[in-house]
Amino acid sequence: MDSETISFSLEEAVNSCYSNEALKKHFYQKKESSVKRNGNLGANQTKQLIENMKVDWGNVEISGDGFERIITCTGKKSTPSVRQDNRKNNGKKQIPYEDIVRRLVVSYLQEEAPRPATTTFKKFAFDIGLMSETLYEASKKILANQQIAHYNNLKPKYRIGYSMFWHIIPRESKRITDHLKSVLQRMNDDGILFYREVTNAVILQDGKEEHNPIDVVEANKIRTEIKKLYDKHSVTYQDTLYRPKHAFVLAFKKDEQKYFEAIGIQYIYTAMIVEHIDTSKEIVTVSGLLEDYKNAFAENAERLAIKIQYDFFHKLLSPKNNNKLIEIFGGKQKPLHAIFIGTEYEKVMNEINRLAYDAIAQAKVSGTYPKEYRENLEIILDVK
Repeated sequence: MDSETISFSLEEAVNSCYSNEALKKHFYQKKESSVKRNGNLGANQTKQLIENMKVDWGNVEISGDGFERIITCTGKKSTPSVRQDNRKNNGKKQIPYEDIVRRLVVSYLQEEAPRPATTTFKKFAFDIGLMSETLYEASKKILANQQIAHYNNLKPKYRIGYSMFWHIIPRESKRITDHLKSVLQRMNDDGILFYREVTNAVILQDGKEEHNPIDVVEANKIRTEIKKLYDKHSVTYQDTLYRPKHAFVLAFKKDEQKYFEAIGIQYIYTAMIVEHIDTSKEIVTVSGLLEDYKNAFAENAERLAIKIQYDFFHKLLSPKNNNKLIEIFGGKQKPLHAIFIGTEYEKVMNEINRLAYDAIAQAKVSGTYPKEYRENLEIILDVK
């Protein structure tokens, strides 16, 4: 352990590698609803953030109150500690096909074929067989024009309907990567492998891109500076994806490029290091495992689709909060009598024309959504 010290504002901590999407969502929801536009974390969320930091740091202290809290980390650990969570069995067996995923991971890592030092979660999921090529390639298409072109170039068997295809792709690719992260963390905790999330910086060397992990402190400094540029131009990450030609996005990208050039890199992204360390076990064979995984995955997805189908008819929708848009563009809140209160089914039936073009709504209204969802997911996953 050394004497290194680093301090975060609460917002910097929320956007650091010690945070996650749930904490960010909580923080920025608080920020949107705050009169002073200050984000915050509740006691449970703050505790989770601190526990994440204690994996790398010997001492983590908080000073100040509310949004103005400062988190100071001292004593960088030479070896990250193992964090236990409070769920039953440390979270094991929460994913119905976890044992299969573990065996696929070990089998892949036991192979002697050369592999890059770091990889992304999505690429690793594809390499070990959790994602089919169809799902993997489609999951990288974000913009509408990319999705249209990609769908039109698919083999006929995968053209299951444009709406259903792009309804399945983002949610199942996210489910796979989220589950993979959880399994890798528990395998790391069990001493089967070494797994760590890292930030890769991309540099140009002799005209070729080199991807190398950078120190967590340096990564946090870079992310903090980029966050300042987002705030300066009032831009969100979603804006850069879906409004790339807007003047404020172009101005942000110009400043971002200048900053990256000043520190000698092209861009950064989240990646991971994973290495097999428990060599005492017999070599794992994967004969039949992939099909077992795909069937178990599709079955689990169908169970979740059954809940969605039930909620469609029975769960009241949450009223939309447009306070932020009103604050930016002006206008008045809708009167209470004009705010829709009811189930998704009732909303669809109030917008009767929607059934003419919305295949997802058609399936839910007819009660066939779970069955159609699974059948189409199996086509995308190439289930035999």
